[in-house]
Amino acid sequence: MFESRKLSDREKVNISDFRQALLSESLQSKMINFAMSLTKCNEAFSMDLIQQTYLKAMENENQFKGGNIDKWVITILKNVFKDSNKKGTFEVEETIRDSNNKKVVETKRVKRINTYGDDIPQVSTVDESDTVLLERDKDKCLERLSSNEREVIALKQTDSYDEIADTLEMKTGTVRQIMSRAKEKFMRCMGFFDE
Repeated sequence: MFESRKLSDREKVNISDFRQALLSESLQSKMINFAMSLTKCNEAFSMDLIQQTYLKAMENENQFKGGNIDKWVITILKNVFKDSNKKGTFEVEETIRDSNNKKVVETKRVKRINTYGDDIPQVSTVDESDTVLLERDKDKCLERLSSNEREVIALKQTDSYDEIADTLEMKTGTVRQIMSRAKEKFMRCMGFFDE
């Protein structure tokens, strides 16, 4: 009666191939870039987001109906980030000892604090002061971009404009415009051309 339509290998994933696609290097690279853009290059927070995203994706494997897994997982990542920012907290498991000296694992909610002194460069014999200053300026300029602009920049490292438009549910022209404006803002902030 019904003929099943064959899905393209590049864009579509069978549910039986779910875990293999979820753990692919290309998706992992996209997740890292996207998480770094969301967290303003906070590596520890980015890795936490990615780990929570993998957990949610695996827990909700039955909700994946096939199709573009990259888009589905990036949406989960974005939602996990939004949830963590709404709450402003995250869960931490702490092992303590009770009155009988037995180990007890407690889960606590801890407020997230943005600290900028954690990434102090290691002492080195080579003078890297220019590199350190450039990295600092780059990070500050990226922070000044809107979240949409950072998302597009992060995804552009691995995806085409059409793929980014599909992932972010925008028109391709809008994605190109956001990218162009983000580049210009970034270049002005870095001082590469005058006002």
